[in-house]
Amino acid sequence: MKARTYKIILAVFVIVAVSCGSVLGYYDARLEASVNTQDKLTKTSGKKVSGIINILLVGSDHGAIKGDSGRSDSCMIATINTKTKELKLTSLMRDVYVEIPGHDKNKMNAAYAYGGVDLLSQTIAKNYGISVDHYAVVDFETFEKVIDKIGGVDISLEAKEVTYLNSTNYISKKKYRNVKEGMQTLNGNQALGYSRVRYVVSQKYGDGDFGRTGRQRAVLEAAYKKLLSKSPTTIASIALDSLKDVSTDMTSDYIKKLATTVISMGTTKVEQLQVPMEGTYTMGRAQSNMFVFFANFDANKAALNYFIFGKGQKLDWAKKYGGTSNVETFGYTSYVDGDSSSSDSTSSTSNSYSSTSSSSSNGGSSSGGSSSGSGSGSSGGSDSSSSGSSGHSTSSTSSTHKPAATTSAPATSAPAPATTAAQNDDE
Repeated sequence: MKARTYKIILAVFVIVAVSCGSVLGYYDARLEASVNTQDKLTKTSGKKVSGIINILLVGSDHGAIKGDSGRSDSCMIATINTKTKELKLTSLMRDVYVEIPGHDKNKMNAAYAYGGVDLLSQTIAKNYGISVDHYAVVDFETFEKVIDKIGGVDISLEAKEVTYLNSTNYISKKKYRNVKEGMQTLNGNQALGYSRVRYVVSQKYGDGDFGRTGRQRAVLEAAYKKLLSKSPTTIASIALDSLKDVSTDMTSDYIKKLATTVISMGTTKVEQLQVPMEGTYTMGRAQSNMFVFFANFDANKAALNYFIFGKGQKLDWAKKYGGTSNVETFGYTSYVDGDSSSSDSTSSTSNSYSSTSSSSSNGGSSSGGSSSGSGSGSSGGSDSSSSGSSGHSTSSTSSTHKPAATTSAPATSAPAPATTAAQNDDE
């Protein structure tokens, strides 16, 4: 099977590359011509702090430039703190059930299908209280080429990952299905396959979407570190070649200013957080029996406020804000811990409530967790993502850090509407 352009967040890598390369006056004209500047984001009521730049990074199966929003397969916030000289990366899980302005309730990634990056930004502000400053939407057709141009990425593979990658078509080119356990340099095709893996439990990142997004961040940080070892001219060449696959509201002048800031910071460590955090979500079924995460928004808002803006104290936010007993289910029923009747249930491997960072080439660790959906090397299965919901309430179930299995959607679930671009979104 031909590997689909997929879900690794190449956006951060591209932005940093463009930033580094743009400081060379020789490339200014090419930069000006290459940057695909789009409309600005609608202002939201989410939080902003002077000296902290938040960039919304979206990875989509559809072209970043073609005008077709399609599905947001990955959603992250890259944070540049110019005061503390910190770089941070926050993953927002796509299956969290949220309120989408003007579209009732649905999975997070449905917001992008309904209204593009602007509606996704509004949805983040409404549910998490964070206002992003800029955005970059990436189509991943150049992923393999970029990774190969920097000489591959150094990744440590676990035994189960090795078996899976060498025996499935996640690595699309059969001649490259020869990875081994431990640290090694993956080429573009191998790194793409690794970043797509969903149905192998990672000792470091967890299972399902948690495992997959953890692997994505690992490849991202490894690529960032490899990039920094290259000459300025090589960095500029890679960046400018990749710009055709990036849609952003940042102008070339702004990118050059960002370049000076990022380079002068001299930061190589990328701190990481995954939302919802362990102990602050349950799994369940919403309308049309679609699989979702129900989140404790109070806990995750507090954690994001601390992680991104440095406000407040580092706490056990799950414990302080009621953990899984205070998740917002919007009238639906979350899974009861201990029921293993659903194949959508997966287990978690991490009990950390706070962000973590790592200086290893595999990037920072993240909260463990789970998700449902496809994970095969083919186009995979699907979960319906239609809008609509009933009621407002919080879950009374109390689960541990090992999420459990399924119960039925409530009788009040809305009928399944016709398939939209937001549906069939679990590849």
